[in-house]
Amino acid sequence: MSTERGPLAVVEDRIELATSPEVLWTCFADLGKWPSWFPALVEARWVSGSPWTLGAQFSQTIKFGFPLGKLTAAATVVEISPSPYVAWKWKLAGMEGVHGYRFDATMGGTEVLSRHEFYGFPAFLARVFFLTRRVHRVYQAALQGLKAYVEIGTIQLRMPM
Repeated sequence: MSTERGPLAVVEDRIELATSPEVLWTCFADLGKWPSWFPALVEARWVSGSPWTLGAQFSQTIKFGFPLGKLTAAATVVEISPSPYVAWKWKLAGMEGVHGYRFDATMGGTEVLSRHEFYGFPAFLARVFFLTRRVHRVYQAALQGLKAYVEIGTIQLRMPM
């Protein structure tokens, strides 16, 4: 998940799920189901291209709460591998981001690495004003929701903001 310059803010989380990377990828790859396990996600849908191929685009709307509110961004798949690993880029209000998920087999199932890099002056402001903590909480809740969704079939309730 690298670009020409270093990110101004990074949010990274890990979680282990008691399932294989293949089963996890099958659940994760269903973009239409993301709102079922991602509490802050309002909508996610494919806009162009074949799902999970280089250059494919999707739109996602996420509620971050005050002061960020609800943000909608178009994302483009920029990396994908059979590991499985996937990353996408987006631009919004002067900020750019690269978000990626990697699924690594472990003795107990699969470790998910969720990494989100932010670029541009708004990313610097987000770091200075501790908004990355809110982003961190949003993506931690998403990983917990994915775990519940995959392991026990529980659908997450919306996260209070």
